[in-house]
Amino acid sequence: MNGMKIKEIFETFYPRDLAYEWDNVGLQIGTLNKEVNKILLSLDLTLEVVDEAISNEVELIIVHHPLIFSPIKNINTDTYKGMLIEKLIKNEITLYVAHTNFDISNKGMNLILANMLNLKNQKILDYTTESEGLGRVGEVAEMSMEKAIKFVKETFKVDNARFIGDLTAKVSSIAISGGSGSSNIYNAKKMNADLYVTGDLSYHYAHDVLAIGLNALDIGHNIEKFFVFELKNVLKNAGVTSNIIISKINTNPYKFV
Repeated sequence: MNGMKIKEIFETFYPRDLAYEWDNVGLQIGTLNKEVNKILLSLDLTLEVVDEAISNEVELIIVHHPLIFSPIKNINTDTYKGMLIEKLIKNEITLYVAHTNFDISNKGMNLILANMLNLKNQKILDYTTESEGLGRVGEVAEMSMEKAIKFVKETFKVDNARFIGDLTAKVSSIAISGGSGSSNIYNAKKMNADLYVTGDLSYHYAHDVLAIGLNALDIGHNIEKFFVFELKNVLKNAGVTSNIIISKINTNPYKFV
């Protein structure tokens, strides 16, 4: 299938103009003016992911986190980023990025994560357009905080999480924001979420969580990796005929010791 046709289908669901101005999404390396027989989906781009693409004869990699955020002054192939760029170009592999446009889309990251938690009557936490935005909040059957924490950890297959708040509280509504969700703590409180689930809550934001009386669970940034399964279904159902491969590489840099 032609790469430009894949881009056209992709961007009907995740338009580039949904992305924040500071973000860098879309085509980053290579060309889409070619036939694409195989697509690889991954949360991040690492050398191991590129090697996986090479071994599977992939022509297009779609990732969530951008390789290139800001303009680069040189491509030094002695650096990690330079090696990635060199390897992609030498093997004629195209890199396409869907970041905050994918987060904000009503068919994107936060809907996928909220649906994994079976949240009912979902609402958007932070509107960036009239109908789309970051984060979701929804209802669950009432449970204890300890049971809610266990449910979230089991859903996203994480062994460890950082909790801030009242462990004796009851939970009947959960808010979630994929990735770094510090900026949405106030929206989660305003929407009366009993538990806010996100990643990368810093020490100082954790104090803000306590100050506003919110309960929050930091389960890490890497849980966004689950988007690949739903994205594959979306693309296939929309008519993408290329073979879509889900990366088997664990790109989480953290290990609990």
